[in-house]
Amino acid sequence: MRHRNHLPAGERAVRSRLAQLVRSQRLLRGSLVTMSRTCGKQGCKCSRGDRHVSLYLSIRVGTKRTMIYIPGGLQEQVRAWVEAFHEAEGLMEKLSQACLDGFLKQKQRGLNGEDGR
Repeated sequence: MRHRNHLPAGERAVRSRLAQLVRSQRLLRGSLVTMSRTCGKQGCKCSRGDRHVSLYLSIRVGTKRTMIYIPGGLQEQVRAWVEAFHEAEGLMEKLSQACLDGFLKQKQRGLNGEDGR
């Protein structure tokens, strides 16, 4: 395998950041959803319109989407994991696009004297 020096500087930076994320962060695929609800207790503030606000993690399990309640003490940590996953996903998309661009250029030039078909 060739060393990364043959890659453009931008692609090397993306690969470096992705490797850093994978090594140092937990990655959690999903979306954070803020929901407000009424609890139904008589006399509660929510019965007067001041609803209870909770944070949930929305994830796909197989073909079904599920919501997982996130307690207040874990919200910051889970938020960081989800943000790290989304950043890694964006970096992977950039790498994929760079690879596709390189492939299309190589195909257009033709490999080994071929016409690129």
